[in-house]
Amino acid sequence: MRISIVTTIYKAEKDLPRLLDSMMALRNPDLEFYLIDNGSPDRCGEICAEYARKDSRFFVLTLKENIGYIRARMLGLKECHGDYVGFCDSDDYLEPNGYDHAAQVISEQNCDLYITAHMVHMGGGELLMKPPYKTGLYQDESINQTILPQAFGFLKNRDRLHGYMWKQVVRKDLVLNAGISLIENLKPWEDQVFNIDVIKRCQRVYIDDHVIYHYFANTGSVTASMIKNFDAHDFWQKTRSLYQEKIRRASKPIERRATANSALFNIDLLVVSLCRKHITASHEVKNTLSALFNGDEVWHQICSESNNEDLSKRLLIVKYCLKAKLYRPLFYIVKHKLRG
Repeated sequence: MRISIVTTIYKAEKDLPRLLDSMMALRNPDLEFYLIDNGSPDRCGEICAEYARKDSRFFVLTLKENIGYIRARMLGLKECHGDYVGFCDSDDYLEPNGYDHAAQVISEQNCDLYITAHMVHMGGGELLMKPPYKTGLYQDESINQTILPQAFGFLKNRDRLHGYMWKQVVRKDLVLNAGISLIENLKPWEDQVFNIDVIKRCQRVYIDDHVIYHYFANTGSVTASMIKNFDAHDFWQKTRSLYQEKIRRASKPIERRATANSALFNIDLLVVSLCRKHITASHEVKNTLSALFNGDEVWHQICSESNNEDLSKRLLIVKYCLKAKLYRPLFYIVKHKLRG
């Protein structure tokens, strides 16, 4: 059994050696480190070639032009040589022995999908993030009842399953045979729908709390860039599209409910980002929220499908104010929280 770890690389020469060193430190001979130089203009290609000369487990694919990380990731998934595929970002690194442990568990359990813990590094600190399920093997109907709903979103006392593709390892032919792909216009949330499509086709999912990955939250990420260069209309359209893609895949009321709850979480982020952008201009916030939500059928569907029992006090306030068109009061509530 071979596991390929697909990494798309662009303008990462500063952090790349840390990642590649962590890969070389793994002992399993059946690991493949599939590196995609995505038209990077710096020394990334040279660095990858250097490591490939040191360790035969490295495979380097060089693209002349940058095709975006989503297309590059799908290209890597199709072209890599493993029976299973994991993913990696070039500014992160792998836990010592993490994938060695993962390979052993996957081989023993013969699972379609392996979901595990990861470490988040932010502001000089680190936080252990475990999967929102009990560890162990889930099969058939237990996947549909336990794993799948939280891939759609969060429920009362049940956290959502984050989409991050680097927290898991998937059977390659399951993805390819089902024609599962990343939807480019959902960026940066394309992985959430990908996960749903994968989990719906799994017969065996293994949940582990063993860390395999170290993630660095940085200001240059796609999500961080979207918040920094915030555009409320664009953000709402992406939220609508994500909601609609999830709803098309939801076959049970609990999945629709979790989807709506998750959409409200994004709407709260929209409101906060908008208020932060216009912290002294309540009329700008009022006019923008009115233009976005007045008469929007998707927004009304989110209100209808979400369950108040699942929501925090903060989300309940946002939902109530938007539904009642209390845009200016919502601005002052959020403004007070931002300055508190």
